[in-house]
Amino acid sequence: GLALYEKTHSKVPSQFILRQKEELQREMDELLGTDGVLLYPSHPFIAPKHHHPLFIPYNLAYTGIMNILGLPVTQCPLGLSKERLPLGVQVVAGKFQDRLTMAVALHLEKTFGGWRDPGVSDD
Repeated sequence: GLALYEKTHSKVPSQFILRQKEELQREMDELLGTDGVLLYPSHPFIAPKHHHPLFIPYNLAYTGIMNILGLPVTQCPLGLSKERLPLGVQVVAGKFQDRLTMAVALHLEKTFGGWRDPGVSDD
C-alpha cells in the first residue's frame, strides 16, 4: 500500500499540508504541555487473524501521525480481546516527555496484564 501511494503522490509536501502539520503540532503542544498524556489506539482494529491482509491502506496513520508530529510514543500491550487477539494502545506525551509515556505504559501494563500469548489459555 505505501509503495503504491509513494509512486502516485508527490514526495514534496504541499504548503497546505505543511501548514496543517504545523497547526496540529501547536495544538498538540498546547494540549499535552509537559505533563499531559494521550491514550490513542495503536491500530483501528484488533490484530488480524492469520492469512488476512496485514497492510490495509492508511491504517498506518494511527502510529504515523505521532511520528510526523515528533511526539514521543510508547506502545503498550493491554492483554487479549474476547477473540483472544492482542490489544494495545499507544501512550503519547508532549515533546521531550518520553519518561511520561514509559511511566504510564508501565502502569497500564501492570494494571491490565500486558502482553500475553494468544495461544495459551488463561485456565
